[in-house]
Amino acid sequence: MNKYLKAISYNFIFFILSTLAYLILTPLAIKIMGDEFFGLWSILFAIAQFTNIGTLGIGSIVNKFAAEKNDSRAEDTSILSSAVIIVLPMALVTLIILLICRNLIVNKIDPSLIYLDQFKYALTICAFSIIPQFINKVFQGYFLSQIKNKFVRTMDFITSIFPLAGAVLITTIEKNLVWISLWNFFIQLMTLIIFWLSITKIIKWKWWSPEKVTIKRMLHFSKFMFIETSSISLFQQFDRILVGLTLGPVIAGVYSVGTSIGLRMSMIAGQITEVMIPYASLKNSIGENDNLFSIFRKMSQYISMIVAVFGSLLIIWMQEILTVWISPEYAAKYSQIFSILIVAYGILGLCRPAHQTLQGIGQVKFTSILYFFSSVIMLLGVYILTQKFGFIGAAIANTMMTFLLFMNLRTYKILNGKLAWDQVIYDLKWGLLLPVLSFVYISHVPSLPLKYLFTLMLIALVMSEFLRDPFFRNQILQIIKSTTKAS
Repeated sequence: MNKYLKAISYNFIFFILSTLAYLILTPLAIKIMGDEFFGLWSILFAIAQFTNIGTLGIGSIVNKFAAEKNDSRAEDTSILSSAVIIVLPMALVTLIILLICRNLIVNKIDPSLIYLDQFKYALTICAFSIIPQFINKVFQGYFLSQIKNKFVRTMDFITSIFPLAGAVLITTIEKNLVWISLWNFFIQLMTLIIFWLSITKIIKWKWWSPEKVTIKRMLHFSKFMFIETSSISLFQQFDRILVGLTLGPVIAGVYSVGTSIGLRMSMIAGQITEVMIPYASLKNSIGENDNLFSIFRKMSQYISMIVAVFGSLLIIWMQEILTVWISPEYAAKYSQIFSILIVAYGILGLCRPAHQTLQGIGQVKFTSILYFFSSVIMLLGVYILTQKFGFIGAAIANTMMTFLLFMNLRTYKILNGKLAWDQVIYDLKWGLLLPVLSFVYISHVPSLPLKYLFTLMLIALVMSEFLRDPFFRNQILQIIKSTTKAS
């Protein structure tokens, strides 16, 4: 497991860096861009991310196939070539669809006259960015299968933070969505070049070698991965577009900030669980499911505690965080809504170990159907509840993703041969219970001294749970021994 732990550590390093960059850039962007322009940028970025549904989940497919035990790099070349053959036509189809829908999107968003043409041309450039963006997913999946997380996270940092940083810089010169969209296209193109140069150093790619058998196997997975990636994009990107259509670009910008904060709850979990796709694929291919189940349970327990502590602290201190981070007025308006989003995305974080374990063992049909069902219900909730309750209705609709917990139940049943509820409750209890209790607590007891008291109690609980864990006790002892020797 050493290489997997090393990969997790790289994930966390880059997650911290990207989060710090996001925390610095977001209030700066809101101030420099203004509410409407920031909202339009948020919608534009969400559309660019939403188009990833056309990749058919190729990144995860390549990750799984390349992680399986094979005897030569020639098989890796076949996997990559076959994946590109699949994804290129999909890139062209998605590009054409976005161009056809461009005017409809612009009319529905209805930006101010000064930004109308800019938004239309920016969407055109966004459409052509799809080609390098899609191919990048192929190479990203391969490097993740090889546990090259340091490199992949560096590329992720560039593609997630540089668009916002560039948008802020460009806006200081001129408020122009076209220039911002060109900057995003340049980022995707340069990422593709870096991926290509890096892959040729590993594989020595001398010829184009797609194989019919490999393409057929990938397409078998891709029909379900398409459903799943579409559902994830519906949940994480199209909801922002939908809020923009129903409540306007200003609220869409605020919703984008709130869901981005909430998404970091799932991202924290993802830094650990991401290695479960290649790990589960390998263990399943050699028949070591007992060991896989043990690791899955341990990871579920760790994720539960992480969700509990980070989710609860964010909820308890959301008012103060938004006050310092953006403004007191912003905090007064949106702290409760953001806290609801934290609860919802905390549940999503609890599903990550099961989700990626199921992907690794090939259970993509189940995960895709469940994700699709949950996302459709959630989006219907966003549309209906925003009509009745406005912005808070959109936040409440996110809690409907609770249905995804059925992935956890499925994983316990497959790997253990039966569903033992005592195991499920033991592994997930803190992550399910504490964020909800924190939300109820802060709604009725908002005084500062009691917030401090709750925080101390939470830290004490988490420390006691981790100190009872044999793995962490062993790690602490090793640190103490190494420190003693050094002194």
